[in-house]
This record gives sequence, structure tokens and C-alpha cells, in this order.
Amino acid sequence: MNTSNISNLKGSVNVTVHKNYLKQDSTSSYAKVQRTTAGMNNVIAKVLNKTKLFDEASLVASAMLFKNAILELLEQGISINLLELGTLYPSAQGNIDNLNPDLSEIPDLTLGFSPSQEALQAISKAEIGMAQIEETLPVILSIEDLSTHKTDYTVSLNMPIRIRGRRLKIAGEDEEVGLYFAPMDAEGNHDKSESNWVRISSENFFKNTSSYLEVILKDNLISGQTYFLVIKTASGRGCRINKSVRTLVHDIPITVV
Repeated sequence: MNTSNISNLKGSVNVTVHKNYLKQDSTSSYAKVQRTTAGMNNVIAKVLNKTKLFDEASLVASAMLFKNAILELLEQGISINLLELGTLYPSAQGNIDNLNPDLSEIPDLTLGFSPSQEALQAISKAEIGMAQIEETLPVILSIEDLSTHKTDYTVSLNMPIRIRGRRLKIAGEDEEVGLYFAPMDAEGNHDKSESNWVRISSENFFKNTSSYLEVILKDNLISGQTYFLVIKTASGRGCRINKSVRTLVHDIPITVV
């Protein structure tokens, strides 16, 4: 523990509001707390602000003794009442394939925590300082022509490109899911007529992840034409596929050369 970093921690609780895709009601949502984690140095700072009976070094040493004692009890598989704030207890994770398993078939042990009423009353007094809507649309951060390594939004026909960003993965059963090149119209916007868009065949993808798309531009693109990239995807968190398709039209046009 860094004894030179004894500090106070202040603030309110921030939450992110997520759409509930498991319900048909499109207005349904749930909140997830953005955690701010206090270290033992923050706890010690609170104690030092309350009393001068102990010095910093003594509190740090005591905290380490408590930690080691708790770890020894956990190694024995014993549940622990943590300062009347709740119970830390061992639990088995996973399923067992039969009703009379050998000890070797018992799932590995993990830890659970059951908060006390006193701890629950304390957290109920915390204030929510901010609630922000979850970002769900794909985000494009850069487009690189892998044949020239340029990132100036010019790409070479019949050559590979790398699209870097967030939530990029192309996934979903809907026919409209895909990566498109939408031609620029006379006003400098993307052509709204999707029949004029060029869809990149799935066979031309050689990387399709949340952070990277890598494709070869072999489709019916025109050299000298300027396009806007359009991503349509139903990819969710992890391997989940959402019911709705999200569409991103990248705001920076690219030119095929």
C-alpha cells in the first residue's frame, strides 16, 4: 500500500441508462452505476479526519493485518462478517451434470457478498448526480488504406482498408445489415436512395470485430467517386444480437482512387 497517497474521495453516483432489449416495449430501460472505487487509502483518510488517536502508519499496518487474517479465513472456506457491513461467503459456480457427483466434478468456488441492512441504509443516502443515455451507435475513429497506410480518407480500389472504432461489428439476421458506400450527392450529403448504395460483400471481410473492420474494396465502386460509409448492424454486447438494427452514416466522406 502506498502510504504517501492518503487522500479523500468525494462525489455523487453517476448512472448510464440502457435500453432493455429483452422487452417489446421500446421505452423500457434500466440503469447501471458507473463505479467509483475507494481504495484503502481513502478509507484511512476518512478515519484520520475523524480521530487523532491513530497515526497513518498504524492504520496502514492494521489494515494489512486485517486483510491477511481475512484471506486466511477464506482459504479455510469460512464466511466472514465484514465489520457488520455484510457477509463475504464462498459459493459454487456452474452446473453439475448428475445428481451424485464426485468431488472433482464440483464447480470451482467463488465469492459472494450479502450486504447488511446497515450498509443498504447507507447506500440509500447516496445522491445520483448524473444520468446519461448509453451510446449504442457504431463510432468510426479512422479509415486506413492498408496498401498505402494513408488515413486521409482516400482509399484504393481493389485494395484492403481498415476501419477502426467502437461497436463496429457487422452482425444480425436482418437483410439490411451490412457495410455500405453511399455516393455523395450534388449538395455534398450522402445519397438518401439506398438503391444507389454499394454494399460490401461479406466475402470481402477478413476482420469483423467491435474495434476493427478490414475489407477489400472489390465491389462496384467507381474510381474518383466520393462516398459516405454507412454501417448497419444489430450487434449487441458480447455475442448478443439485438432485435433492432442501428445505422451509422459517417460524417466524413471518403474518395476512391
